[in-house]
Amino acid sequence: MDMGALRVLVVDDEEGPRIYVESVLRDLGVGTVHLACDGQEALERFEGDDQRYHLIICDWMMPRVSGLEVLKSIRAARPELPFLMVTALATLQAVERAIAAQVTAYIAKPFTPDQLEDKVLLVLTQKASL
Repeated sequence: MDMGALRVLVVDDEEGPRIYVESVLRDLGVGTVHLACDGQEALERFEGDDQRYHLIICDWMMPRVSGLEVLKSIRAARPELPFLMVTALATLQAVERAIAAQVTAYIAKPFTPDQLEDKVLLVLTQKASL
């Protein structure tokens, strides 16, 4: 897998977590990382060119448009696109809702750089084997 060719969209309404995820992705060698400050901006970026991204990493709890709403919109256009949901809500009910919306995987906050790297590689490997 050529990490340098990957294009990833990171969506979080909090700047700290956005920068943290971007830093981990850069350390992994991901070539292009775009940042969106909320779900609305994420959908606008996605709709501008829905083939642009190889992976979406999105926070669940955001104003205007939630991560779950972003997931549902993206699934309507690109059901195969890997989508990693980031959440502080790792309850069974929240996980079931994300699975029902066809999330590829989720990771609970807080997480270490190694945990995020492992999850990203798992999601991308699953996609490659489909």
